[in-house]
This record gives sequence, C-alpha cells and structure tokens, in this order.
Amino acid sequence: MLKSLTIILALAVPSYAAAAGFPTVETVRQVVSCMAELGDQTEENLLTCACRQDVIETGISFEVFEQASLQERYNRMPGKRGGLFRDDEISREQLKQLKDVRKQALTACPAVKKVRRAEEVR
Repeated sequence: MLKSLTIILALAVPSYAAAAGFPTVETVRQVVSCMAELGDQTEENLLTCACRQDVIETGISFEVFEQASLQERYNRMPGKRGGLFRDDEISREQLKQLKDVRKQALTACPAVKKVRRAEEVR
C-alpha cells in the first residue's frame, strides 16, 4: 500500500510543488510522514496530510522550510555543535515561522474522519 500511495502522490503533486518551489520528493516525504503520524496510510489521512502540506508550502518558502527543519533537528544537540543552531537568531526565526505555519495547517486541515463517495451520498 505504501508504494501505491507514494506513486499516487508523486503523480498528483508535481504541478503544485513546482509552482510552490518545493521538490516533489520532499512533498511526498512530508505527506507520507504525516500519514504515519496519523496512524496509517488511508485515503482520509492522505487528504488530511496533503491539505496540511499545501498550507505549509503556501506559507513558507522551501529554503526557509529546509533551514528550519535543520534547526529543529539539531538545536538540542549538546555542546558547541548544538550552539551553532541554538545561538543563530535567523535559524530561530525560521523555526518559529515553520511552527506557526504548521499550527495554521492543523487548524485549516482537521483530520478527515471518513471519505464519502458521491454515490454514497445519494
């Protein structure tokens, strides 16, 4: 199932991702990771996570996203190495931007509970 969802995402996302400046591979990686956090690779989680990724991609540039992700990953590193990330004001501001846009994404895209097909509604 993972392969099929990844392929579907890769085919569905390129035009939007190219316009937003996010590489398709990164978009797919973030959506699949989000789906794993929500518990499973279901259509409901796919819709939720794709929506959240769209909000993130429209809220910040890929460059800011990339730098903020590094800051997020390495700012807890002890000693001087971690200080490079903790003490950098620009990196802290970028991390704040990423956290803010993630909060917006959570608000704008609540978890989908059930997908109903048009024929089910009638």
